[in-house]
Amino acid sequence: MSNWESKLFETGNIKDAPPSGRPVKHRESCAGVEESVINSPLKSTRKRSAELGIPRATTQTFIKKDMKVKAFVNELSDADRENRKLTCDELLRIFNTIPSRGKVMFTDKCEIYLSSRARNVYFWAKENPHYYEEIEYNTPHVMMWAALNAYHVIGPYFFDGPVNHTSYLNMLQQWFIPKLELGIREEVWFQQDGALAHNALTV
Repeated sequence: MSNWESKLFETGNIKDAPPSGRPVKHRESCAGVEESVINSPLKSTRKRSAELGIPRATTQTFIKKDMKVKAFVNELSDADRENRKLTCDELLRIFNTIPSRGKVMFTDKCEIYLSSRARNVYFWAKENPHYYEEIEYNTPHVMMWAALNAYHVIGPYFFDGPVNHTSYLNMLQQWFIPKLELGIREEVWFQQDGALAHNALTV
């Protein structure tokens, strides 16, 4: 209270005086961010900050707080990434030795397209732009599948055609299970996601 009283009598105001010295470089760098957002609203902050040479956190803060712009996007959120990390930490706790990790086969598949195809679509704007982007349906691609544990990578396996319960089961029986002759066939934890082909009764 004493400091406020002294400042009030000296300056007529209790607010802090503006900082002295050269202007903050923040304003200069963020002018480039604003121009980038206006010219390229579909660009992600990761790519934008890399192009401008500005830390991603600074770019995000300026866009959201100063420009009051938000991203309408279908990407993983920070909470999703944190949940994934917590799950990984829990798995490492359960399988806390290299031999035990050698019994877990992590598997996944990936579509590889001949043409470029963005998986996440960003649009930075103050209001929802209701933006639509037309993409070619069922463009030429190949489906790749692989599995790994602490010791081995099994794959890649390339599906000849669509992945359904028949082709997936055939891959497991004819190709994957025979490759488990690595000393773990009798005791292996097999991880797969919730794809329809994985949950068919035949599989």
